[in-house]
Amino acid sequence: MKTLIKYSLHDYLRSHKYFPPVSTFIILIVVFYSYKPNPISDSYAVTAIITYIISAWLCISVLSLDTSVERQLMILQVGGRKRYYLSKLISVLLLALLLTLYAFIYPIIFGMFDESVSITIGLVSIINHIFLSILGISVASLFSKIITENVINSYGGLVLTIIFSLAAIGVYNVMPPYFRNIVWIIPPATSTQTPLINWNGENILDLSFFPFIWIIIYSFLILILFLSIAKRLK
Repeated sequence: MKTLIKYSLHDYLRSHKYFPPVSTFIILIVVFYSYKPNPISDSYAVTAIITYIISAWLCISVLSLDTSVERQLMILQVGGRKRYYLSKLISVLLLALLLTLYAFIYPIIFGMFDESVSITIGLVSIINHIFLSILGISVASLFSKIITENVINSYGGLVLTIIFSLAAIGVYNVMPPYFRNIVWIIPPATSTQTPLINWNGENILDLSFFPFIWIIIYSFLILILFLSIAKRLK
């Protein structure tokens, strides 16, 4: 699996398909911090959402790289579909971690905040970025070429899902009470936004942990669904 991860990253970089999502991410971060000073928690909450979107883009891009013939050969070589798909997802996660590092360090290096970043705020912010990256990857996997061959359905479905996930709070507020539980099936991309924005950053125990836990549970369930569907496909 380690060899396949290295190969996947090398092949992806060589294909130059990384350029649109990565360059878009870099530009968005630069534009977002085009003025200063900025509040720390609020800013990192926003850049985590950006990371979520770009991680989904990276995932659908990486999973579309191999042809069906190449995919079958690699599956045979690594010893199973599960190992193949997991190696691909791990490859995307490694790329997403680099984006997270950039989003975290950039405003610190260029002094974009109105105060220094404490260890507590820094740790929570990094975790939020990573968790939302995992969420973006898991959601995008269901719309990848492996599951959906049609490019329009693939990207169109992913874009609509991301839009719904970002508008989940607004959807919840306008829906009748007896329909509100349907929001639980929408990716919880914005579930950590309100807790982080309302958090003063001083005591981590003042922060609600459930949204973070729910993101991981949701991502885990979606990844299980993806692996289950992909395993049945020829």
